[in-house]
Amino acid sequence: MRFTCSILLLLFCLPVAATKQPKSIEWIMVDFAPYYIMNDKYEGTGRDESVIKLLEQFLPEVSFKRTLLPASRAVHELSNPHNNYCMLSLYQSEHRKQHIQFTEHTSTVGLSPSIAIRKELATKLKLDVTKPVSLKSLLNEKHLALGVSMSRSFGADIDRVINESHDANIISRPGRDTLASLTYMLHKKRIDILLGYPSEHYYLAHSMGFKDELTQLTLTEAPALSVGYIGCTNNKQGKETVKLLDETLEKIAHTNAFHDVLVRWLPDNLQPILEKRLKDRNESAAH
Repeated sequence: MRFTCSILLLLFCLPVAATKQPKSIEWIMVDFAPYYIMNDKYEGTGRDESVIKLLEQFLPEVSFKRTLLPASRAVHELSNPHNNYCMLSLYQSEHRKQHIQFTEHTSTVGLSPSIAIRKELATKLKLDVTKPVSLKSLLNEKHLALGVSMSRSFGADIDRVINESHDANIISRPGRDTLASLTYMLHKKRIDILLGYPSEHYYLAHSMGFKDELTQLTLTEAPALSVGYIGCTNNKQGKETVKLLDETLEKIAHTNAFHDVLVRWLPDNLQPILEKRLKDRNESAAH
């Protein structure tokens, strides 16, 4: 009887010990600067890949692997329960929650969609680069030509402004390098403003050599912050991995290294705006 009880106790204990912590995490990466920078002089300094490196430093006992996938396949592969992947900076939706296990803590926090504009035009229009501007006003009252990537959503309010501005001059472009070609058009004065995320605007202008000629403005139609979460495949290992990553995100959230990563690809005029909104968010969470 004593021997049988010992065996049963051992059997009940083994699964707990075996599933305590994942031995490895395989990250999906996509070739999308400035979140992942693969092949230029800034290689390895992307925002999301830098967050992964921070997590790796805090989890030396876990093996980190990286898999490069096309952006069009990333979420599909992440959602396959036969895989064991994780990915940074994902938006949560009710549909995605059915197939993906998300962290409770945010993995990245940035400014919401903004517009890029030539500095000379901003000065001519007397726009204050430290304050949000209305996209609707720029399109319908200032009659500026807007460049936008085809089939890309920027949130319900911004999408509504674009869809309802029937008489506005809106130029959409398809293709993989759409934002780069639109940035070139902005530089050449073929469009007046360009819709995207501030870090994307800044990286492209920086890498294309005319960052000093462009600036970015936040929008009144956009929320204060754009937040992303880590998503892992929704299976047993994914749930264990998310639990571990949640604990680690909490540890790095208030470090200087994490702060530096978040503001790395923002222009100087927008860094204080993000810092203030992050501070307000933290204070609100504390209460």
